Amino acid sequence: MPLVMAIPSPASRLARLNDACARVRGASSITIDDLLEVVAEEIRALAGGRHAWAARVDNGTVGAPRSTGDETNPASDPPPMPSLASLLAVARTGGGIARADGFLAIAALGSSGPEAIVAISGITPRTGNPEETELELELAQLGTVAGLGLEAARLRARVDAVGRAREALLASVSHDLRNPLNTFAMSAGLLRDDLERDDVDATRGLSLVARMDRATTRMQGLIEDLVEASRIDARKVDYAIREESAAQIVRDAVTASTPKPPEKGATVIADSLDDSARVMADRARTLQLISKIVAFEAKCTGDSGSIRIAISRQPEGIVFTARAIGPGGVPVSPPEEGRGGLALLIARGLVEAQRGSFRVEGGDGLAVSFTLPEAKPPKS
Repeated sequence: MPLVMAIPSPASRLARLNDACARVRGASSITIDDLLEVVAEEIRALAGGRHAWAARVDNGTVGAPRSTGDETNPASDPPPMPSLASLLAVARTGGGIARADGFLAIAALGSSGPEAIVAISGITPRTGNPEETELELELAQLGTVAGLGLEAARLRARVDAVGRAREALLASVSHDLRNPLNTFAMSAGLLRDDLERDDVDATRGLSLVARMDRATTRMQGLIEDLVEASRIDARKVDYAIREESAAQIVRDAVTASTPKPPEKGATVIADSLDDSARVMADRARTLQLISKIVAFEAKCTGDSGSIRIAISRQPEGIVFTARAIGPGGVPVSPPEEGRGGLALLIARGLVEAQRGSFRVEGGDGLAVSFTLPEAKPPKS
């Protein structure tokens, strides 16, 4: 038998509502998870409930709830948590308040929909009491303030993440540019010393010039990648999306990425290809992004390593996975955050522009995977 909430008086509720809104707004600088606990506690206190749960809503999915209870009775066990399915049903209504299974569920609404769902225990079937209606309106108002606060915290976290990624990228690009610049400067200095001493050996001079030429080529490639990354980020790249064979794209990418003798480099292998898998993709751009992933992983494995590229069908689409393996079959550890540099930035941008997803995995070794939409079979 659910507990019956003791509804506070209107004056008491109004004061609590103002205080609760102020506390939620004042908690904007804490983490989203901690803010969820504040929201759950404020809504529970306003409603006079025994226990409350607050769960984030992300793309229609309800996350793990944060809970809070009545501190005046800490020894009592909390009631069972409402099912995530029932909370998701509330989230899909687009907002408002719903009663189900002895719970009152409030949608914390942001500017574009539910940011979280808060469930309060101890709810009886609705009696039509006017004070009940007023309380629900007040809870909905607090839910809106909470939703906007959660949205602000989410956006702030995204801005912080973008800032960290930008700083890491700048550090990575600076590191990548510094190497060829140092090579060029050192070779130029040695050549200058030889010229000043009037002791120039033709073979040594040609070797130093060749090193400078290679360094210049690497720097030109980095500058071109910077321009390409900027164009991709600004959505100034055209895409010709059509149905393609995922296996054939991988085979062509492997052929293009395999070092030609006497060149050195990691061995690139096509592995576990499903010839029936079809994707909606821009063929040239997909080959480009695979080449960027291979280039990134080749730097991590070294010349004696290997990169195995596989495809698989998943509910979300066709998944391409490139797994880096070091010499002797030793797993390769993922680099520090942001050390993927421009290669991964370009690859991620090319995937997301084709309505796919991108991730770098580091569980049992380095693996980079991306998902592209699967081509739907024609209707019979």
